[in-house]
Amino acid sequence: MTISNAIASLGLTTTLAAGLMASVASLAAGSAEAAEVEGPKVKWLVSLWGARRGFTEGVEGLAEYLAEKTDGNFELSLQYGAVLSDPKENIDGLQLGAFEAATICPYYHPQKTPATMGLSLAYLPLPTLESQTQVYGAFLEHPAVQEEWAKWGATPIMSALMPNYEVMGKGDAPMTLADWQGKRINASAGHAALMEAIEAVPSTMPAPDLYNSLERSVIEGIVYPYTYAFVAYRFHELSEWVTDGWNLGTIQCTVAASQPAYDALPDQYKALLDEAVPAAYAHQIAKYAEIDAENEALFEEMGLTRIPKTPEIAEALEAAVQPSWQAWIDDVTAKGMPGQELFDLIMTEATNAQTGQ
Repeated sequence: MTISNAIASLGLTTTLAAGLMASVASLAAGSAEAAEVEGPKVKWLVSLWGARRGFTEGVEGLAEYLAEKTDGNFELSLQYGAVLSDPKENIDGLQLGAFEAATICPYYHPQKTPATMGLSLAYLPLPTLESQTQVYGAFLEHPAVQEEWAKWGATPIMSALMPNYEVMGKGDAPMTLADWQGKRINASAGHAALMEAIEAVPSTMPAPDLYNSLERSVIEGIVYPYTYAFVAYRFHELSEWVTDGWNLGTIQCTVAASQPAYDALPDQYKALLDEAVPAAYAHQIAKYAEIDAENEALFEEMGLTRIPKTPEIAEALEAAVQPSWQAWIDDVTAKGMPGQELFDLIMTEATNAQTGQ
């Protein structure tokens, strides 16, 4: 039965029937106009873990942009809570075709994507989320990195941005380099080496154990993403000081798609994905800014002491990180990848980002 026959069967007056037909026509026209990019129905399952948070706002923004431009025809179905896969196995799930996309953190399995691990080196000169986007974008497009992901049947789409790490803690505020000596600080990987460089004593504990450990003074400080992670885990409730602008580096996680799923997209959807990435980054950065504004006001109200990065501390950190950078270069070079070239790309793009190039 056609729409006009269905309306006629309702027994409405001529005026009401005409009005209803006009409304239906208007809705149909509006729906057609809503899709700026025409295309087939495509639904990608996206494997995520935990709940929606600052870390996942990038892929949330990506999904929103794609849905808006296609009137819902290109759908990213964001599956939280590790219901599709353990986060450490997301890259394997992509390879097996268990889902079409996922957020993947190389530090969970550095041996699988050793080249991409270069973006998670400690103390890289990436002081802002904006500088991260420029460096990450150029790095993930490098042929050696693309080849690394291709081995897993995957292709990088964008990064899931993470703020730089700072140190928050309790007890006497360590205002000078000497004050850090012997302080027990939770830190891992490259951040642990940085703590050793200022003569603190690093240890690594699971996130659920940290609050009680800080409360009982088993540890005196925690190296975590600033600001949202400190508040999310309530470490600020126990703390008296926080480092200010140390920018100890962060970890990089990649939003990647299954190569077969990506290849099956029509060309206009592939182009739309590229177009969506800057909008997704802008969405995530704006969300982090909202969170930071609230948290900074909270820290100010609490009276947290700010710990400056003195020239003496900066020198110690810079000296400590050089060996870890070189170790990564040597490792990926030994695996047949252009380690020095990739590292130079990171540094060049970081400089360009800070100088507006």
